[in-house]
Amino acid sequence: MKKAIIYSIIAIFVSAFGFSFFYNGFSGIQSMTIQKYDEPIEKGKITTDKEKIKTITGILNRSNRVTKNYEFAYNYDYKIQLKYKDDKTEVLYVHKNFGTNSTLFVSDVRDSYKINNKQTNKIVDLLLN
Repeated sequence: MKKAIIYSIIAIFVSAFGFSFFYNGFSGIQSMTIQKYDEPIEKGKITTDKEKIKTITGILNRSNRVTKNYEFAYNYDYKIQLKYKDDKTEVLYVHKNFGTNSTLFVSDVRDSYKINNKQTNKIVDLLLN
């Protein structure tokens, strides 16, 4: 009986640690706006569809965190504005083809995140359609 309790506690601890380690904190998003780098925010496409936001949030939470700062010789491809339920906003600057099969999402309030191009295309398609 004691072994089962100890194993359960260890499993819960490992699960909680894994969740906190791989979770990037994207939650409570009310709407998303996407625009190309040369367009004003008014021309951006706004999405409030809960299913689309849930899918995109899942992708962002599974992305790889990058703590380095980069200087770019070119402009970002897209800008995604996240509006949270508590009226805070965050902007993600999307640099497609950042590396081999990867895209860099640079946040204006957090670290940067790397996502593969397939996931990036899924995010962009969901937001533009």
